[in-house]
Amino acid sequence: MILLFASARSADSNLAIKGVVTDSEGAVIAKARVFIHWDGSSKMIVSGDAVPDISVLTDDKGAYTTAVPPGFYDLFVTSPAFTPVASKVIVKPGQPATFNAKLYVDPLVSKEIGGMQVESGKP
Repeated sequence: MILLFASARSADSNLAIKGVVTDSEGAVIAKARVFIHWDGSSKMIVSGDAVPDISVLTDDKGAYTTAVPPGFYDLFVTSPAFTPVASKVIVKPGQPATFNAKLYVDPLVSKEIGGMQVESGKP
């Protein structure tokens, strides 16, 4: 429902946030959750009402996309057993934003489920 509302707000179908979620080895992560939160400082750049939060899941190829009006957004990407990542993106009029997320197996989860070997660092 929220996704449809957000899509209806965007008159330009090119205005979107999209990307692909992968693990540290480059394998896609299906059904990762991408939470998109509109940053209120967008009002200084683009007039309009606040945009409701949007939550989408990646498809079988690890891809996601959602239509949004121009502005600043905070993205939070998570999937079970992985350490979440967050980033700020900007969608400019006429230009979609791309945020590709790389998730790493969480060391705490790895330790608790039997000591799988895990990369400890992030890029």
